[in-house]
Amino acid sequence: MKQNKKFSLKNKIFISFILCCFGVVIILKNLDTIYWEWLDTLLNPGVTDANAFAPSRAAYLAVTALILAAGAFVFYRLTGKYLRQESERQVREKDLIYAAVAHDLKTPMTSVLGFAKALYDGRIKPEEQQETFDIIYRKSDSMNDMVNTLFEYAKLGTSEYEPVMELVDLCTLARDIIAENYTEFEEHGIEPDIDIPDSGIMIHGGRNELKRAVTNLVVNVYKHNPAGIKAVISVSRENGNAVIRIADSGEPIPGDMDIFEPFVTENSARTTGHGTGLGLAVTKRVIERHGGTVSVERNVSGYTKAFVVRLPSRL
Repeated sequence: MKQNKKFSLKNKIFISFILCCFGVVIILKNLDTIYWEWLDTLLNPGVTDANAFAPSRAAYLAVTALILAAGAFVFYRLTGKYLRQESERQVREKDLIYAAVAHDLKTPMTSVLGFAKALYDGRIKPEEQQETFDIIYRKSDSMNDMVNTLFEYAKLGTSEYEPVMELVDLCTLARDIIAENYTEFEEHGIEPDIDIPDSGIMIHGGRNELKRAVTNLVVNVYKHNPAGIKAVISVSRENGNAVIRIADSGEPIPGDMDIFEPFVTENSARTTGHGTGLGLAVTKRVIERHGGTVSVERNVSGYTKAFVVRLPSRL
């Protein structure tokens, strides 16, 4: 399912077009040279029966048309091949999405059904019922979050979806996200170092989508790392871009792992209860639709990794 970013569908079609055009131009150039050399020979007094090998103008145009048609046909076949490959890749990705989400929903759903049936049958003691309700609620909340993430990922992949664009203060947005997750940081023994300027850094984008994208990165700090790690969250302006850096000293990410692909997590096994790995895929889609980039820096002083978001800023 993983696609080589260097040779995306658009790049493949563009390269094929350039190669086909280059090939046609080279062939036509040689054909044209041969034709005009023949004319020079024909007009030269020393020519011996030049008409014996002279191509007619009609034949020249016919060969030119055939060469152009052959180039167009080759480009058509290559484009069709790449479109089929991309279509098959998307079908495989969708099948994997359905299988993965069904797998990850099965465990919490089984727990919810089991505890609900036990309550219905009266097999849970009254003093244990509150704990059972808590378990059902947590499992249901987990399933709801999983379905919402899948919905966001699918929605962002459609060309029809357009976020409501407005001026967004990235500093205020980051502070709100940190405040909403501060209890979780405390429960995991993490006290993030916050470096956000008082003056706002404005960007043009969809507030809800950007909040979801940055939240996924912030949640990643305590969700996929051991308790008690160091973390830093900063917002700055660099070279006309608004930049968010979220670094931590937790589990390193292998250099050959594309963490932004669906169903890839920092944990080697996706089924360890840490989620489907769709969160970072959603983040990537949101940031790229806003004309920005999101990447991982692995050589960060004092930390094992840093997620870096760059978005065009409004001064």
